[in-house]
Amino acid sequence: MDMGQQVHISYLGLVRNVIACREENIDIVRDATIGQLLRLLIEKHGPPFRESVFNQSGELRSTAQVCVDDCDINELQGFGTKLGREEKVSILVGVYPPEGG
Repeated sequence: MDMGQQVHISYLGLVRNVIACREENIDIVRDATIGQLLRLLIEKHGPPFRESVFNQSGELRSTAQVCVDDCDINELQGFGTKLGREEKVSILVGVYPPEGG
């Protein structure tokens, strides 16, 4: 497995408080996708990260936003967005009233 690159991640909003981490560099395989990166982060930071970023269905919460170089992944290829070398990823979770249900 070629751990060929690093990605810089900034945590903003609620997720920063939940995992007590402001930013970090993560080693990823070459041509990894955002989906693969998020799975790595779930393994590293555990349920608190997963529950603050994802809903029960495994989709991003309506209050969560993932950006690659300041571009929302929803405007790119979603979880399939490929990460190039030295890209910056930001994960923002807003604090809104709980989703109704």
